[in-house]
Amino acid sequence: MKTINKITSLEYGILIYFLIRSMTLGIAVNSYIHIGGVDGYLSPFIGMIIGFIPLYIFIKLLNYKPDLNIFEKIDFIFGKKIGTFLNIIITGFILFLVTVVFWNLLNFIGSQYLYKTSILYVSIFFGICFCYTCTKRLVVLVRASNLLFYISIIIFFICLIGLIGNPKLNNLLPFLEYGIKKPLLSSLSHVAYTILPLFILLIIPKNDIRNKDKLNKMIILFYCLANIGKFIVTFLTIFGIDLAKLYEFPDFVLLRRISTTGFFQRFESILATQWIFDLFIMISMCFYFAKSSYKHLFKNKYDNYFILVIIFTICIICSNFLFKSNTIGDNFILYKLPFILGIFLFIIPLIIFIKSRKKA
Repeated sequence: MKTINKITSLEYGILIYFLIRSMTLGIAVNSYIHIGGVDGYLSPFIGMIIGFIPLYIFIKLLNYKPDLNIFEKIDFIFGKKIGTFLNIIITGFILFLVTVVFWNLLNFIGSQYLYKTSILYVSIFFGICFCYTCTKRLVVLVRASNLLFYISIIIFFICLIGLIGNPKLNNLLPFLEYGIKKPLLSSLSHVAYTILPLFILLIIPKNDIRNKDKLNKMIILFYCLANIGKFIVTFLTIFGIDLAKLYEFPDFVLLRRISTTGFFQRFESILATQWIFDLFIMISMCFYFAKSSYKHLFKNKYDNYFILVIIFTICIICSNFLFKSNTIGDNFILYKLPFILGIFLFIIPLIIFIKSRKKA
């Protein structure tokens, strides 16, 4: 592959940053609050430590047969028949995951911005953007993520500076009132929501990355950077556990405390674009994963845009009817999705990793 079509290790690290943050809004933070309780702010820190286990598996799978993507590695390890079955199962789950994540994005935009607009219209608008994105090469998405990363970092520091002095230490007491069990459970949810989706990036062969000698360092660097950022956000979000539980998006509500002396109206809406960036990169990478799966399964050297757009359009439309109500959707994401993520994005990769060790 020509150098111009390759991505750098820094750009790969930026993708890791976005994927770790992608399920923060309305998902991960809610699990810290509802499961971890008053000690939920510890979840990202504990989860970051536990998360080194799946991260180790991720790095080992990335380094295994560096010229192959994950679909080709599975075929090599398990053989054609079992490999094809696993690839179909994994792709089906990724399409389901993108439907859930897109539902969360629509729910956020519909409730906070366009509450008088039909969600179907909003989904069509975003769907066109995502379908257009999937027609481009990965390097185009990566270049866009670079710009979004620096904008996101600037917004993060604006939020951090604006919220200094807001946290009340009394809101963090009593410390470990019910022991370590609750924050430990919420930290496992943190691993499921933020670390396990990194499996999607195995669609990029290691040989398609320039300056590979720095790749492992970049992975760990951006892994720690994203998790520390989530810990800071969570610490700031605990503005009273009983009050935080009342909101569907407590992290968004927190931004309303940032004062601009009337210079901006609804300044929190501007700051919240960082989470939309995260979700945009996450959904786009899921689409790229599905596109690569289609090309691999059907031995299609070139993109069949019509079929791909049809698949993604169905996925996007289904997000409008995925849950009968927000309550059902929130309960599913909060209490069931982590287990499903654990099965498809930890157990299956673990089996692949163990099998690859025997195959080596």
